[in-house]
Amino acid sequence: MKIILSRKGFDSSYGGFPSPLFEDGKMISLPIPTIDKQETSITYDDLSPLGVNLGSLFKQLGKEPKVKNPVAKYVHLDPDIYQDSLKPNNKFKARLNGWRGLFGTNKAAAGKLNDKDAGVNSGDIFLFFGWFNNVINKQGKFAFGPNSNGFHQIWGWLQIDKIIHLDQDKYLKSVPDWAKYHPHCFHPEWEPNVLFVSKKKLSLSGYNTDGINGYGVIKQFNELATLTEMDSQKNNYYYNEFQRQRGKSPSPNEDIKISLWRLPLWFYHEDITKRLGYHNKDNENTKARWNKDENYSYLRSTSPGQEFILDLQHYPECAKQWVLDIIKCGSKCS
Repeated sequence: MKIILSRKGFDSSYGGFPSPLFEDGKMISLPIPTIDKQETSITYDDLSPLGVNLGSLFKQLGKEPKVKNPVAKYVHLDPDIYQDSLKPNNKFKARLNGWRGLFGTNKAAAGKLNDKDAGVNSGDIFLFFGWFNNVINKQGKFAFGPNSNGFHQIWGWLQIDKIIHLDQDKYLKSVPDWAKYHPHCFHPEWEPNVLFVSKKKLSLSGYNTDGINGYGVIKQFNELATLTEMDSQKNNYYYNEFQRQRGKSPSPNEDIKISLWRLPLWFYHEDITKRLGYHNKDNENTKARWNKDENYSYLRSTSPGQEFILDLQHYPECAKQWVLDIIKCGSKCS
């Protein structure tokens, strides 16, 4: 089985600001905006994941989602795993009977995921992560907390059931009616273009997954799902180790670097070629990205990489337990 750490949600280019972590611990990943003329249907005003209307949220934050520079009001709803973000009988036909979580990808990312030898298959699990920051309530209006760049947080999962190749006519015809609203279905010209359909229920060999869906979100913040090393001293120490090993100057400030991750110790496989995808080249620059102490691995993750594949056949059984613990910390809140 493989897991894929998949970077999704607002970033500096698509959206322009972090997804929110509210004072009560509720967290919502914001789907990226689009200016694609074929996707001019669903707007942020139409979406209310976890009961929070996104159009109203942006007004309270005093922010507008952007694609590079232009303001965008339409949404690229992908991945779509917040079941309650749209009402069952919506005009987009996005929650018809049979609906379950969906995720689409194209171009280079799709090519990586579809690689014959190193790609993904049914049963593999996406762990979606993104850029989050704390939001505070200031006299009835929301604002991002000061003096923080935010952090990377795992916010949802999807276990693959079916893989539909939307750039091939014979597979395009197999898209079920309840999935045809998905933005990637509007672009058969994209090559490659793939739609991942989630399992109805999670399945993890050797583990009890009763009552857990094959897709879902982490509704309340849990530090178990935090990727960024949030201890500023350790964050800066290992970030500067990365700089030093590359012959670069240390960072002149002590702010937390979002892309400096703290991971379970088992991530530090002795064979670097078996480590997390995009961080597993056997060269000095990639080796400099990795450090460890007696308890954890530390990784200066690539930015803005999207799909990081990890093949669990090379790792101890506790790797599966880590995945399940993260999913459970979300499923308990559902």
